[in-house]
Amino acid sequence: MRKPSPLFWTLSLLALLGAQGQAPGAGEVQVVGPYALPPTPIRALNPHLGEAEVQEALRRGWPVADRPAIGSGLAYLGGGRFLGLTDRGPNGDCPGGKFFPLPRFAPALVPFRLDEAGRAIRLEAPLLLRTPGGSPLTGLPNREGEDIPFAAADCKEKLPLDPSGVDTEDLAVLPGGKGYLLVEENSPSLLYVDPRGRLLVRYTPEGVRFPARYPVRDILPKVLALRRNNRGLENLALSGDGKTAWAILQSPIGSTRDPAYDASLVARAVRLDVSDPERVRVTGMYLVPFSDPKDYPKPNRPRDMKYSAATWVDGEKILLLERAEGGARVYLVDFAQATDLLAHPKGASPELDKAGTDYAALGIRLAPRRLLLETWRFPAFDTDKLEGLALLEDGRTLAIVDDNDFAITGKEGPSRVWLVRLAEGLR
Repeated sequence: MRKPSPLFWTLSLLALLGAQGQAPGAGEVQVVGPYALPPTPIRALNPHLGEAEVQEALRRGWPVADRPAIGSGLAYLGGGRFLGLTDRGPNGDCPGGKFFPLPRFAPALVPFRLDEAGRAIRLEAPLLLRTPGGSPLTGLPNREGEDIPFAAADCKEKLPLDPSGVDTEDLAVLPGGKGYLLVEENSPSLLYVDPRGRLLVRYTPEGVRFPARYPVRDILPKVLALRRNNRGLENLALSGDGKTAWAILQSPIGSTRDPAYDASLVARAVRLDVSDPERVRVTGMYLVPFSDPKDYPKPNRPRDMKYSAATWVDGEKILLLERAEGGARVYLVDFAQATDLLAHPKGASPELDKAGTDYAALGIRLAPRRLLLETWRFPAFDTDKLEGLALLEDGRTLAIVDDNDFAITGKEGPSRVWLVRLAEGLR
């Protein structure tokens, strides 16, 4: 029997379910979904956790333990399979920090399929992130000055910092079975993980060093260390040959107490040579603009703008998912037409990121963008917390996944995936 081609899976996911229609002004864009993750015990993602730990987490203020979040990042594996990503695990807000009711939770890669008949997400065996010695990692903060970790929702008992902890936010699959690249926002970092889930090396901004249980190399541009708290590296795109990666901050750098930074509407992006993932090199740095907050259907300020997912398209082009209150936009971004700040005399200066900077006078061109999708035009999208993006093999279909924050308030629904067929192909 002939094996179905990868494209078969793309087309069948759309054709068998049928599109939910087009919104006014949406052109030929069609949306299918959402697909939802059925109630799933947290131990399905983290088998090393004991049932007693889960029950203790519920006593500490986590309302439910069966709505895990698998949508901090997304990759398409082909043949109808996807790879989701958790972040640091269940956590809620505290003054000056976060509470972690399940502190031994290990961030994990989560393969899954979409059930066409039941509109459901069907998980496969998770791959936990581990030290080179095989111990599960945690998602706890690394250093003083980051979020203060607390044990419970009462925000009283402090937890110890974990220099090896990672808050993973996006991923890419290296070709040839080499493993995975991930970005995270604790420090912020790029991670190289082998096929067994072992973190082999972590790349941080210059001067950001700490005694982790794996190698840490501070080779990323120093300016990335000025990222806002809990707004680190959130986006990662990898070229098809696995040699070049782009990593982008979630938000502008600088303190929002400074009006010039608070009004900033640019994010830093870096291009990386990842041909040898154990010896990554920085090969470019750019500025990417955000939308005017007024373009969104709900009130937003510049500080509310975020880039939350990325995927490679072709050449130096990637897709970026921008979001704010009221919805999300997907843009095609072309770094080939942007100024490489590594070659600019002021490229390393955080002064470039301030609102009101005259880029033309400085000879700097921001990465140009082309709008492809506005989610609020489609009733199927009822959330703006979209954090994972993948482009399927037809070059026209997107998969978008949300992040339900492990239902930390109890009001969030399950993890969900949408399929979007664009009006035009991108490859």
